[in-house]
Amino acid sequence: MSSTPTQTRSRGRIGRRLVFSFVLLVMALVGSTGWGLYTLTRRSLEQQMGAHLVSVARLVASLPNLDLLRRLKPGSEDFKFYRSMNSRLRRVQEQVGAQRIYVFDREGLNLIDTEEKTPIGGQHHDLRIRDRLELARVWEGEAIHSVLFPDGDTYYMTGYAPVYTGDQIVAAVGVDLGVGFMESIRAFKRSLLIYAGVGLLLTVVVALVLAGTLTRPIQRLVLAARLIGQGNLGQAVDTSARDELGYLGETMEEMRRQLLARDAQLRQMLAGVAHEIRNPLGGIEIYAGLIADDLPAEDPRRQHIRKVIEAVRVLDKVITEFLAFARPAPPNPQWVGVGGLAEDAAFLMAPEMKAAQIEYRQEMAAGLQIYADPEQVRRAIFNLIKNSVEAMKKGGHLWVRGREKGGEVVVEVEDTGPGIPPQVRERLFEPFFTTKQKGSGLGLAITRQTLEENRGRIEVETTVGQGTVCRVILPGNTNGAPRA
Repeated sequence: MSSTPTQTRSRGRIGRRLVFSFVLLVMALVGSTGWGLYTLTRRSLEQQMGAHLVSVARLVASLPNLDLLRRLKPGSEDFKFYRSMNSRLRRVQEQVGAQRIYVFDREGLNLIDTEEKTPIGGQHHDLRIRDRLELARVWEGEAIHSVLFPDGDTYYMTGYAPVYTGDQIVAAVGVDLGVGFMESIRAFKRSLLIYAGVGLLLTVVVALVLAGTLTRPIQRLVLAARLIGQGNLGQAVDTSARDELGYLGETMEEMRRQLLARDAQLRQMLAGVAHEIRNPLGGIEIYAGLIADDLPAEDPRRQHIRKVIEAVRVLDKVITEFLAFARPAPPNPQWVGVGGLAEDAAFLMAPEMKAAQIEYRQEMAAGLQIYADPEQVRRAIFNLIKNSVEAMKKGGHLWVRGREKGGEVVVEVEDTGPGIPPQVRERLFEPFFTTKQKGSGLGLAITRQTLEENRGRIEVETTVGQGTVCRVILPGNTNGAPRA
């Protein structure tokens, strides 16, 4: 048989949402601030570099006789004037640390080039493509610099300035300068990424600490509320928080005390009523027995008297359950083998199982022992077996299994009955709730109460149409109590 646990709606955790929101906020701030700082630093350095290049370009453009270069013809590189101008430009190049200085006309034809990459009259094709907009402003008489452009692994920037003959612009100077600050910019960017990573790690740690500080009291209040909802009123609610959660805890604690007081009053009233009913019942049973003894054996009225006695005994059993629920006896724990307790419970139900044509099988691991009250645990297992037998009116299979898990002993009572509907499953351990025509509705409530008093618990898995598994979990060999 397969059994499926009852499903509960999953809920997100405040701690996870708080950590995610806090980390997202901090990283957004750190990321935007870091990127803004990186962009601002790079832009500032580019502007400084550009201003320096414009100054160098203007200086070169102001050299005397520079405009005369436009008179040279292709192949004039060996002329004394060309070599003299080239030498002067090379000295300026070395002084300012430029990569290259060149002069060209409006058509982009080269007039002089310190690197001799382009001969006189050669075309500077890259200028027309790369710095077309900047050159248009140069021919209008403005000194300007280009944007950064890569050449292999190195970045460059070019400064431009017009060359005049009188008031007429006849040529332009280009000064290429390698941008040495790019390596510093890359190092700065790497540092920002490292700091962002460290900041992310610290943010996560701080967020986890803050989330734990906030959610731990909430989790304690949730656990307290769940225990109160289950009817476990013996554990006080933690009210140590000094904020709104502390006020909520105090309110829940006051509610718990009031429920505990009312529960004690109800139990006392229930016990008193049960005692008041039980006393006359005893007299009814005695006098009914005397009346039956006085009647002749063949008198049909003896059968009526026996039915009265049986009804009195049924009512006395109900009252006994009432008293067990209202005034439970404190447990007397000791080490005991759980297999023997299960065998005793099954022996008591053997006639009912035989009458209902139920096949019973017990599978217990060897040497299983629990530290609990033997009689109370035997009664709890008996109640679970009885419920399974009553559920299988048309026969079926019943297993009682035992194993050790994590220092606890787990006893499972599994049947092939009709299962438990969800609406009944939710109220299964509620006192006085029953789906049977006869019964007080206290059997499972007493079973759970008994197991909890023995530091155990009960779990139920059920599938409608397939069966039910009731799992009893009790302290095992890790309790530390001395063995008998």
